[in-house]
Amino acid sequence: MTDEARYHSSGQFTLDENSQDQLVGQFSLEDPALAPLWLVQAAVELGGPAGLRLGRTQISLLVRHSGTVAEPAGISRTRRIWPEMSHHQQSDLCSWVFRRQIGRGQLDREKKWLQQMARFCPIPMKVNGYLLQPENFVWQTHQLGLMPAGYHLAELYAPGSGVALFRPDGAVSGGCINTAQTYWREAPEGVEPLRWWMPWRVAGQVARLKPCQGFRAGWVALLLGEPGHPSQALAVHHGVVVAEMPLDWPELPGLCLLFDASERPVDLSGLKLVQTLDLQGWLQQRREQLAQWVAGRLPQWGAQGRGHGVNSRQNRKEAGTLLSIWAGTLLTGVAIYLPLPLLGLPWIVWHHHSLKRIFQSWRQRLQELGEGRGET
Repeated sequence: MTDEARYHSSGQFTLDENSQDQLVGQFSLEDPALAPLWLVQAAVELGGPAGLRLGRTQISLLVRHSGTVAEPAGISRTRRIWPEMSHHQQSDLCSWVFRRQIGRGQLDREKKWLQQMARFCPIPMKVNGYLLQPENFVWQTHQLGLMPAGYHLAELYAPGSGVALFRPDGAVSGGCINTAQTYWREAPEGVEPLRWWMPWRVAGQVARLKPCQGFRAGWVALLLGEPGHPSQALAVHHGVVVAEMPLDWPELPGLCLLFDASERPVDLSGLKLVQTLDLQGWLQQRREQLAQWVAGRLPQWGAQGRGHGVNSRQNRKEAGTLLSIWAGTLLTGVAIYLPLPLLGLPWIVWHHHSLKRIFQSWRQRLQELGEGRGET
């Protein structure tokens, strides 16, 4: 290795990228099923949108880009372990096909890793024809172990383009959202709202175009609404989660910090973030910034307007919406739709108990955040 490796006077040890792939190859991965993540990173470097098809005998990537770009590092890494069958490049379209022989078990693991580590990809990404990113990350992400379940007390979005978050009410940018899922959301100027119209499959057929709404940001701070959750940070490098780090920040319990690390160094595999002093300094800056943000917003996050009673402001607004819908249906046919208001009574009882549970958890969460600052 004396010809490829070199020590610098600074004490850092580097290895030529092409040489490291020849020497390490697929053994740089903890699991060979992680290799398709290289193609996700390549698609993000090209700018997407992209389509990835996984098969036991071949794997293909199709990316639509603008302008002439150099070959991404993920493509060269993939070529080291799978022979390339074909490569086509047009003015705005690139495609690669690789030949391989794998078992069904590895194919299933590849799909699992893609869902788990590429769901914050900032470009529209489809795997075997289906959109990879969920439209609703609040309720689905926790099933894969990336975020705990539950609604969010607050969300803070910072400008950038490396992280994409989809949610049904994501088209609203800026301001504060008062819902049972997110009570307070702030999106400063410069955060790009997403609204991609993508084909949506129903029963195996492309039936209609469905809007995928959300935000694209450089980093996002999520304060979970339920008390008792640990804090953690997730780093996304070219659309792939490359680090899940616990945060020992007692003044910010239940925090999930999701940030773009595309410009930060990774290890030989390209899928693990390197812990550097610069990264620690950046995290410390975010810690101080978020602590000031929470301290300044706690009075506004009070329980006013979040009551669970029949006369609470939130409940009156929702009840008014339902009554307006019932009134519209009654105008079209009183004899047919007359029982509808009576059917709403069980819903009102259930909704009352649901809001009561949320309200109790809300008070505990605010108390937990206040304890770190000597408040009650």
